[in-house]
Amino acid sequence: MNAIKKHSAIRVVIVDDHVLVRQGIRSFLDTEPDLNIVGEAGDADTAIAVCAAEKPDVVLVDLVMPGGGVEAARGIKQTSPNTAIIVLTSFEDDARMLEAIQAGALSYLLKDIAAEDLATAVRLAARGEATLHPRIAARLVSAVRNPAGGGSALADILSQRERDVLMLIAEGMSNIQIATRLEIGEKTVKTHVSNLLGKLGVNDRTQAAVFAWRRGWVSS
Repeated sequence: MNAIKKHSAIRVVIVDDHVLVRQGIRSFLDTEPDLNIVGEAGDADTAIAVCAAEKPDVVLVDLVMPGGGVEAARGIKQTSPNTAIIVLTSFEDDARMLEAIQAGALSYLLKDIAAEDLATAVRLAARGEATLHPRIAARLVSAVRNPAGGGSALADILSQRERDVLMLIAEGMSNIQIATRLEIGEKTVKTHVSNLLGKLGVNDRTQAAVFAWRRGWVSS
């Protein structure tokens, strides 16, 4: 039964220069029948090569390792553009977070995350949905309604409903959760997300939240 499930499972690569960390992550994710570890790497060059060969659905990348996690993320996006990148690190400073997201990371998680939550984040990433650690999300959550400086620029670009959706995206909510919070249909949420991504000129939800934050539309 597990073999059958693994055949169509989410394919995952683990990138961390600490062997024990990789083994720990693998030992848990391997118990999940819908997740399949197809490769490991301990440095940026190997990570890029493994992802180029395996084309995984999701890759977990540490930031501090030989060659650099940000460089690994950039290379992975070039060689395997459909692979969703989850940063899994011990660092939560703003500069590292922004560099990782700009390099193509979809999600940013800290290593104190519960194992079950990590598995959920992998599943969400495979569907293109971002997950941010609560302390990271807190940096992006805002008073979009009345931000200090640049508020009028946001109002000129996004509608009020799109601003509401952007704020909830920054909180890490999924489309279903946003739909429930705003009491609108999930298809309507998808339309708002698509529209605001286009208006902001970004590729995904996480980049939209960071873009707004850096422009002063979302206060840290």
